[in-house]
Amino acid sequence: MAQQQSVWGRFGPLVGAVAIWGGNWPVMKLGLGHMSPLWLAASRFASAALLSVVVLAVLGRLRRPTRAEWPLVAGVGLLQMGAFTALALWALQYVPPGRASIIAYATSIWVIPLSSLLLRERLNGVQWVATLLSYAGIGVIVAPAFSPWQPQLVVGLAMLLGASFAWACNIIQLRAQRHVRLGAEMIPWQTAVATVPLLALAWLHDGAPAFLADAAVWPLIAYTGPLATALTFIVVLGMTQRMPPVATSIAMLCVPLIGLLISALVFQERLSGDLIAGLALIAASVLVSALGGRLPRLGALARSAA
Repeated sequence: MAQQQSVWGRFGPLVGAVAIWGGNWPVMKLGLGHMSPLWLAASRFASAALLSVVVLAVLGRLRRPTRAEWPLVAGVGLLQMGAFTALALWALQYVPPGRASIIAYATSIWVIPLSSLLLRERLNGVQWVATLLSYAGIGVIVAPAFSPWQPQLVVGLAMLLGASFAWACNIIQLRAQRHVRLGAEMIPWQTAVATVPLLALAWLHDGAPAFLADAAVWPLIAYTGPLATALTFIVVLGMTQRMPPVATSIAMLCVPLIGLLISALVFQERLSGDLIAGLALIAASVLVSALGGRLPRLGALARSAA
């Protein structure tokens, strides 16, 4: 019993965070019934910035970024948070949330080639296999939009691929600056950086936020912002720094899976064969990539044991 409690104490917060992120896709879809994509994105990060400031101030961990941290803070705020969320929310107008979450989280289709091109990282055979599997998975998922031709769905899928590309660019930036590690103390600044351009674009494109008078909006904002952004990012950052990369990769794969299952229940999104096959291929790519680096070491250990 004590051992089970210890395991839950180690992995429970990450499990909860992944479940909240998975549920965030259907919640964002509901939010689009009350406000525009830009206002939903701006509301999400503005509320997350306010809550994270309060939480970190209470914990005594609130501080300003250093000169070395500012470029990475800006990258996370503008790319991973701002651009990713705005494009994903816009795409949710045309793409069901389950399918959307799978494509948006398929950053591996960009990260591995960009690592080779920009960071001059030498890719081994396992990494190329992982990349091809992820490409195959995306191809299977987007194929129905072209037969028959569905223009709005194609636009939505292109936006989701753009969202995953924005996140991938931020991953490359963070990888290139590995000597600088961003902790939870940077979340207020990252969310604030995301909020400013989103707020300006929302006001210019959609006008004043009249939706704030709608009582049904506030629970949705509370979920997407304070819960699914501020508190969850604080938990995930702490957990990923303590957990092996393999465990983190597999855990993140559960986010679109949970989003897909909830979407099937709430929006009656059909779990079609192409969707399941695409998710399976992307899951295989994540597992191959995560476990690939361990296979040579495991082989060496087996030979030494023999």
